[in-house]
Amino acid sequence: MKRIRRILCVLLAAALLLTAAACGQQTGIDADKGTEPEGETAPSSETAEYARELFDTGRVHTVDIAIAGEDWADLKANPLDKTKYKADITIDGETVQEVSFATKGNTSLTAVAEDPDSDRYSFKINFGKYVKGQTYHGLNKLSLNNLYADATYMKDYLSYEISRRSGVDAPLVSYVWLTVNGEDHGLYIAIEDVSESYLERTNNGEGVIYKPETEQLANMGQAGDGQIRDDQNMPEPPGGGGQPHWGGGGQNGVPGTGQMPEPPDGQTPPDGQTAPDGQTPPDGQTPPDGQTPPDGQTPPGGQGFPGMPGEGGQNPGGPDFSAGAKGADLKYTDDDPESYTDIFDNNETDASEEDRMRVIAALKGLSEGEDLEQYLDTDEIIRYFAAHNFVLSYDSYTGNMLHNYYLYEKDGRLAMLPWDYNLAFGAFGGGREGGDDATAVINTGIDTPLSGVTEESRPMWNWIVSDRQYLDHYHEVLGQLTESYFDSGEFAKEFDELYGMLLPYVEKDPSAFYPAEQFQTACRTLRTVCLLRAASVKAQLDGSLSARTDQQAAEDRIDCSGVSIRSMGTHEGGRRNGSFPGTAPQTGSPGNI
Repeated sequence: MKRIRRILCVLLAAALLLTAAACGQQTGIDADKGTEPEGETAPSSETAEYARELFDTGRVHTVDIAIAGEDWADLKANPLDKTKYKADITIDGETVQEVSFATKGNTSLTAVAEDPDSDRYSFKINFGKYVKGQTYHGLNKLSLNNLYADATYMKDYLSYEISRRSGVDAPLVSYVWLTVNGEDHGLYIAIEDVSESYLERTNNGEGVIYKPETEQLANMGQAGDGQIRDDQNMPEPPGGGGQPHWGGGGQNGVPGTGQMPEPPDGQTPPDGQTAPDGQTPPDGQTPPDGQTPPDGQTPPGGQGFPGMPGEGGQNPGGPDFSAGAKGADLKYTDDDPESYTDIFDNNETDASEEDRMRVIAALKGLSEGEDLEQYLDTDEIIRYFAAHNFVLSYDSYTGNMLHNYYLYEKDGRLAMLPWDYNLAFGAFGGGREGGDDATAVINTGIDTPLSGVTEESRPMWNWIVSDRQYLDHYHEVLGQLTESYFDSGEFAKEFDELYGMLLPYVEKDPSAFYPAEQFQTACRTLRTVCLLRAASVKAQLDGSLSARTDQQAAEDRIDCSGVSIRSMGTHEGGRRNGSFPGTAPQTGSPGNI
């Protein structure tokens, strides 16, 4: 009898397994990455508890940091040290004790450190640094970004939303009102750290995450002793200047009503937006030979400036921060892990020697160009580039700065994940031909998105543009994005609601880089830029405008001549010595644009 029961149990188990397998095949994620199946293997944003608690985007959350007075004073005196201090954090009234609290960032960190009038740093919280296993409802780390160089307060938010709408597992975001020891510090954007908790939420904890970055960029702006370096070859804007002035400035805004103003007609940059002629780099800095053209002159041979696509997206102008890359360009060189320190020295989750060798094998497979599906999650990478290229972000893999992306490896297959978009929508290198050519920026060819580099130097993009089938899929994703998000009116509705929610907080922000009037102008511009970019992408997809920049006829481009890219923010971040770069003097009614 027992033998019969055992046989029946085995038969029943086998039947259940077959049923589960059949259901799994029927309910898997469909080709356009729509809804997750029932019984999903990875927790979705709806089921992750911290996603519901902190990353509800329908309101501004509250975050208070309680830190010892002497520690707060030391942090502000030595921000470049990135010292991890013990602090308590209270999120929407719920306190987590003994977390790690530290400054974070690179250019944004050094820029604020150099400003005697600002202590608006970005911060990173590690909930489990001092209490093993401690999280905030499952979240292990959190970034609080200071919205440096973004007068719209929305570039990161919208870039991640566009990534999600394209089918990418983007990090979660929300807005928070930050206080330190009970004192108002300002409006920040909270971003889910792309590490263990992200991996649990999106991939059931499976795989390894890296954050590639060249050693030159990792060290740029900070010496080992926490002092600002004076020998880094920072890219220079036209006409010289200390910190790069990649667009920025603004115009007088419209008084806030909680309603999104209509996009301005004939918007032009106000006087004073460009950096004064004759600016020189900070003491000790010397721009590399040939990188800064004389005042009023354009670079030779049609070269554009760093961060702006040139003809065919192959612009060789500007300093090459990818020179000497050891893996951040995702090129295969050999089988030695030491040749890929840009990747392996920057793992965000635990990585074994076996994990590292799988990455190298995948890069080798990419270089050989055969059986790419074995080495790449081609669909995920295509979706990443569709969103990334839509938002025109060149402080990244598609520019010459080789950072600001994550590399995900699972079972020997690679994918890319988005990160850091405060300089998106053309702000990094905000246009050539006068520094603010919105028509050139917004009509950038979707098939030629690179800036300052060649397609061969970016193999993770080159395989897409080199294969008709993959390129068609890339176009398909872009078409779905423009139709479902922009043509449907969802973007405009979401944008206007977000603007209305943020405006009261911007108006009272004590540490803001930009005044509320410039926020209003910047938001009108960003709204317009997104809709014009969607129109340009649609034109490129239907063939009425070439998808390659160098093959576009001027008369076919979407006319963006009334838009000022610079009004959305400058690489200098905003306030300096009580003034705001590029903001015209306040005269008359702020409604007169």
